Amino acid sequence: MLVVVAASVVPACDQGADAVVGEPRTRLVALGNRWFASPATITYRTTQRDPGDPTSPHQCLRQFVGGTVDVQTGLRICSGVGEMRLAWDPPDRWRIDEVSPDGGFTVLSTPDGHVRCRGTEVAASTCFATQTSGPFASVVVAPVRTLDELGASGGSAVSAEPRRTIAGIPAECFRADGVSGQTPHRVEWCFSRAGLLLFLFDGVEGRRVTTVEAADVSEVVSDGDFVVAPT
Repeated sequence: MLVVVAASVVPACDQGADAVVGEPRTRLVALGNRWFASPATITYRTTQRDPGDPTSPHQCLRQFVGGTVDVQTGLRICSGVGEMRLAWDPPDRWRIDEVSPDGGFTVLSTPDGHVRCRGTEVAASTCFATQTSGPFASVVVAPVRTLDELGASGGSAVSAEPRRTIAGIPAECFRADGVSGQTPHRVEWCFSRAGLLLFLFDGVEGRRVTTVEAADVSEVVSDGDFVVAPT
């Protein structure tokens, strides 16, 4: 279930002196490279739908009719809407704090390795080593790597999408279509001129679908976000 957020169109001529030029794949890769050189703290609105989930909140709510879940709780569960805060300090430090209808967790990556923590308390007593980045892993993957994965079975097609304004920031948007394990896979990105990732859609047919859209953006990163508190 995806949440559609209204976005205004930015005139094509409003690119600025530092705009990336070239065909869509070249522009996407260049902006992705900027993303991996642009520290930021960004809060995103998120949505996610797991394989087999109803395709609309209404269909989902029908599953709760006659059950023990009240309407408000059902709406929260069925919306699939959450929030994610990303502390991004490339190339080797990032932290994702996610709050969703299913609960919350934190994934922290530093040169010392990956840890996943219960809730948003990053402490030795609540964290354990992990090799996964969670359902929003695409946020911390360079577009060029995603394009390689999409094209592994015959090539991926990249197109430019309408420009948008997200969190008050003009953004250039792209779409790539390919396959993952012989299954259709679509990814969409929107980047600011400075290379900040403002929007991401990642959907594999019949598998998990995730979306993030920036709601608050800061170019300040705190060292405290990357510290695991002692027990």
